Amino acid sequence: MTSTANDPSAQHTAPSAPDADRLQDEHTETADGAAVDGNIHVGYWDSPEDDRSLNQATDRLTDLVAERLAAASGRRLLDVGCGTGRPALRIARATGARVSGISVSDQDVDLARTRADAAALADRVDFRHADARALPFEDASFDGAWAIESMMHISDRTAALTEIARTLRPGSPLVVTDVLLRSPVTGEAAETVRRACRAFGSPSLPEPAELRTALGRAGLEVVEFNDVGEHVRRTYQAFADAFDGVAPADDDPHHEFFSSTRSLPRFGALPQIGYVFLVARRQ
Repeated sequence: MTSTANDPSAQHTAPSAPDADRLQDEHTETADGAAVDGNIHVGYWDSPEDDRSLNQATDRLTDLVAERLAAASGRRLLDVGCGTGRPALRIARATGARVSGISVSDQDVDLARTRADAAALADRVDFRHADARALPFEDASFDGAWAIESMMHISDRTAALTEIARTLRPGSPLVVTDVLLRSPVTGEAAETVRRACRAFGSPSLPEPAELRTALGRAGLEVVEFNDVGEHVRRTYQAFADAFDGVAPADDDPHHEFFSSTRSLPRFGALPQIGYVFLVARRQ
């Protein structure tokens, strides 16, 4: 179990390529509106006794990200890999911040814009199709940025982090949360990880040393680097349960995705699989 010294909630009071585009579009329609109600990321439980639902736990992770950003009215924030928009809209609604979200999925962007209109937040939250490695924003445009499970989908993480850093004002925070490969895997475990990466359009899972090196090369100073894997591990079984009973045909384009959800508990149980929650600042 992660110690409280490495637990975000203990330190603060909590409140690509065309193939990647295609995979993201396929997953979006399936996940949006399901048990996570538009949150396409892990949940965070404070302790084994925490009885939050999966939906509540995914919002909990978003709230921890917002705390690290010091999100507040008048601040402009960037959501790198916005999914269908729920985290951006939640943070904007709760804090009064203005948010720009980007995704390589046109379907994500369309759904996120629909959500913003329905929430009457389109004047403060905008979404657009863009690659994290070539952001359509001027230098020093943002007071903070976050990337929830985006780095795992990007092949050149140094390039993406450098672009994000370029758009941040000096001293501004970047919060990254992502599945983490704690140590190398071999044999059956390696095949389990490879299958998960294929299903979710990830070239590889980030490793601690790789992330630290990429952040440094991007001109970002690491403030916190915590592995909170034990706080999110329940997610993998919860996702498997949410999609239990779904049996697409062999020729269904979603077949590999659904197959991966059934094997998620095995993937999530691997001791080499952690989850990074890091905060860095532009120097």
